[in-house]
Amino acid sequence: MTAYQDWKTSIVVPPTFQPGSLPRVVAICNQKGGAGKTVTTLELALALVARGLRVRIIDADPQHASMSVWLRFFYPEDAPAEQRKNLMHLYFEDDVTLQDVTYPTPYEGLYLVPSFPDLVDVEDKQPTGTDTNLQFHLSKADDGIDVTLIDCGPKLGPLTVSALVAAHDLIIPVQAASGLDVVGAAALDQTVRTVKRRLNPDLKVAAIVLTDFTRSSLARKIGGGLARKYPDAVILPARTNVRIGDAQLAKEPLRLFEPGATTVLDYDRAAGILFQGRS
Repeated sequence: MTAYQDWKTSIVVPPTFQPGSLPRVVAICNQKGGAGKTVTTLELALALVARGLRVRIIDADPQHASMSVWLRFFYPEDAPAEQRKNLMHLYFEDDVTLQDVTYPTPYEGLYLVPSFPDLVDVEDKQPTGTDTNLQFHLSKADDGIDVTLIDCGPKLGPLTVSALVAAHDLIIPVQAASGLDVVGAAALDQTVRTVKRRLNPDLKVAAIVLTDFTRSSLARKIGGGLARKYPDAVILPARTNVRIGDAQLAKEPLRLFEPGATTVLDYDRAAGILFQGRS
């Protein structure tokens, strides 16, 4: 492994790292907004689909500008509005299953569990079993999904805890040019330790993704410090791309909006390392 003080803006794969077996559940979160959680989730998902895996994204972010706005999905054509369920219903209605709220997207092999701003009701009302809700439903799912990626919101509340309890792995996106993102990651670390101690002892930090990455002394300092803090995690730079906002407005993943982008290549390599053990 590259020692943190010698880190030179490259992918770091510790000798202790082993990609997890499938099916797998991965939470993607950082307490600070704007860290690149949704970009990381979607680009990893498309990279995995391109490798022949079936992937489900769970949008666990109640903000309006979330995955469910960026990624198009399709309700059944014959389903009336009152029967169109989303993630919020999974927490409040006992007869709703994960399959009931999983919908196809335009991309073969990629599915979405959408959410809307009313998902905040889970945070406010905390229905019985909130912490273990996703874990329970994922354990019952028998739908051939290889990887479930949970896109968490910036708040370390019941929804994020629910995601961490359900997950095998945690991926933490950290903006390479922002010291505040490191502060957010530190706050998340305390939540992770609590979840591991009380509800999910097998949860592990699998990777740190350095988003909006450009070569700089600050990025090197942040990356090296995180490599030291998480010695068993893969450190993955994801280079900056000014067209991500355009891709979001076009409702297309960056992988399709600008296929040759270096950011896309970075996430493709990340997918190979994290889920199949090769770049």
